[in-house]
Amino acid sequence: MTLQHLDKAPFPYFGGKRKAASVIWRALGDVEHYVEPFAGSLAVLLCRPHLANRPHHSETVNDADGLLCNAWRSIQLHPDETAEAASNPVSEADLHARHIALGRWRAEHELEHLMGDPLWCDPVMGGWWIWGLSCWIGGGWCSGTGPWSADEEGRICKGKPGVSRKRPHLADNGTGVNRADAREPGVSRQLPHLADNGQGVNHAGARETGVSRQLPHLADNGRGVNHADAREPGVGEIEYHPVTMPEVRRWFGWLSARLRHVRVLHGDFRRCLTGGASLNLSVRQGGHCGVFLDPPYSVTGAGRDDGLYTVEGTSDAAREWCLEHGEDPRYRIVLAGFEGEHDAIVAAGWREVEWFTAGFLTGGMGNIGQGGQQKRERLWLSPHCLVDSRQASLFEEDE
Repeated sequence: MTLQHLDKAPFPYFGGKRKAASVIWRALGDVEHYVEPFAGSLAVLLCRPHLANRPHHSETVNDADGLLCNAWRSIQLHPDETAEAASNPVSEADLHARHIALGRWRAEHELEHLMGDPLWCDPVMGGWWIWGLSCWIGGGWCSGTGPWSADEEGRICKGKPGVSRKRPHLADNGTGVNRADAREPGVSRQLPHLADNGQGVNHAGARETGVSRQLPHLADNGRGVNHADAREPGVGEIEYHPVTMPEVRRWFGWLSARLRHVRVLHGDFRRCLTGGASLNLSVRQGGHCGVFLDPPYSVTGAGRDDGLYTVEGTSDAAREWCLEHGEDPRYRIVLAGFEGEHDAIVAAGWREVEWFTAGFLTGGMGNIGQGGQQKRERLWLSPHCLVDSRQASLFEEDE
């Protein structure tokens, strides 16, 4: 099976804006510098319709969640190693063990290397984080708020701050790196050889009560697993694939190439929005900086559960930054939120756009009845965005 749509994050992520990407890019245009301060799943960047990695065009992303930044940087710099760590059978025991390991790794301040070295990342932890998020149900993955940890002997125990414990995601055919179309036909199923006292490497004559020291078998062209007939000059069509699924490795390779020149920052969202960081040379020479702000929706305004994001409470600060910079013609800014969350900027000349796609097949149960949250999704476009009231028809197919 061949994976389609490689331009997607290899993990599920609450609040991704993939379906809003076309609206956002029509508003921003082909800007010289694109900045995404709340990186998340990078849905909008990965859906950019313009040619990637061009000279004099820059892309910068940032997120306060260091584990997420480590995962993206690992995919960018070490796609094969990250794919190998992320491609693992769904196992409840592995889920708890890796969750505890990730929590301990973060507690040991390993993430501080992200700030100290622009080329540093941990592909194993990045892959485990991606795999775990693909197995996890709901929010709270790696939040560090659960009661489970490991004792000095490595056994899972309860009683001190650690991680949450729950069953892996089983409700459908898999998400993220566990999605169904990432699989390949693998190994045929049969009983192991039991008819006699063993064969090949299990042959009775190969057994010893202890371990002796001798030269390896060199007398002919090989036997058992080293038999000459078992060799192949290259790689042909075989019945199985390694634990790392080939399509996952191809997926990560594509993402690595796409992110080749994207700057991945870790920290407060305002760090990538200073004049020095956002108004680079191409912008100062007459270009534009396009900013897409997708902060975690406020818990009270969105009516959602707390703890879906590692870092909460930045919605108001994002709106204040928008009000301060919206009149600057060098910026084209799009802010995401729920209806009523950012009404204050409408009075400042921003346009509010309703972008959700109606229908069960596109929005799921959230689009049925009166309580669907997706119907409340909004985008606010700054005064210098390309779309104004005279071009409103551009949005009709997305509203």
